[in-house]
Amino acid sequence: MKKIIAIILVSMLMLTLVVACGNGNADDETQFRVAISLPPANNAWQAKLLEHIMEEIENYPEVDWTVVNAVDDNDQLNQLNLFHNDDFDLIMILPGNGTLLTPISEEIYDSGTMTVILDRPIDSDRFTALVAGDNRECGVNAANFIAEQLGGQGYIAYLRSYVGIPIDMLRYEGFMDTIAAFPGIEIIVEADGQFNREAGLEAMTNILPGHPHIDAVVAHDDEAALGALVAIENANRTDIRYVTGMGGTLGAYERLQANDPVFVASMSYFPRQAIDGIRVVMQILRGEDFQRTTIIPSIIVTSENVDQFMDYAY
Repeated sequence: MKKIIAIILVSMLMLTLVVACGNGNADDETQFRVAISLPPANNAWQAKLLEHIMEEIENYPEVDWTVVNAVDDNDQLNQLNLFHNDDFDLIMILPGNGTLLTPISEEIYDSGTMTVILDRPIDSDRFTALVAGDNRECGVNAANFIAEQLGGQGYIAYLRSYVGIPIDMLRYEGFMDTIAAFPGIEIIVEADGQFNREAGLEAMTNILPGHPHIDAVVAHDDEAALGALVAIENANRTDIRYVTGMGGTLGAYERLQANDPVFVASMSYFPRQAIDGIRVVMQILRGEDFQRTTIIPSIIVTSENVDQFMDYAY
């Protein structure tokens, strides 16, 4: 029976939980050793992704799996250094901060260990395979959608996600390059909504007093958008007509199902991409043909089509 070790460090709750399956020793079935390095499971997307990973790897008893959620970016860097010095056949990396983790990811790859980058890119093409949602398309879709809602005219507050990391830059550049085609729309303020409601609430609470008229809020994350909505509702701001997010959280989809008058869309891609990532890992290990780059499209989810995607919400 294979060994599966999952160390889940949840920074939001400051708790450590160790989950082990198996007898602690790889038996004769085990042919490969694979490590999976993940950022903190401190939001709904990451938690659901971890769930998908743990379910999918059960299908592959020939692999000795080590799955680790870091507590923060530096912890993930330290863990990857440990993995680099161990004897793994392949390391899958979902980088919390792709820029910070680019050098160690390159070192691992250059040393001959196969690497699969999941979801968030690094600043390099030195990897064995990449499986990711189309983050740039999230930004493009958000720009086209909000421009249509506003009729090409209006003022936007823009909530980013850990400003400057690769996932943030892809979404931001996709949005900015597209919204430039609508000169009647002005981005009047930017802030960091991160990937959670608390940051979205704080960012929007700080924005509102200095901007008496805002037509729309575009957020890089559904949870940040939901936090921004709380701030808007608390301030009784009726000028803000539209809020959009990205991701596909259950709370956001429930708002869409209820025909919320303000939260109108989520530029969604789902943590189920983890399943695609594990399957690519297995193709590589088995010496099968695989697609080096897999980019999963972004979907615009609104009240009109949300029922089709509720099963994918997290």
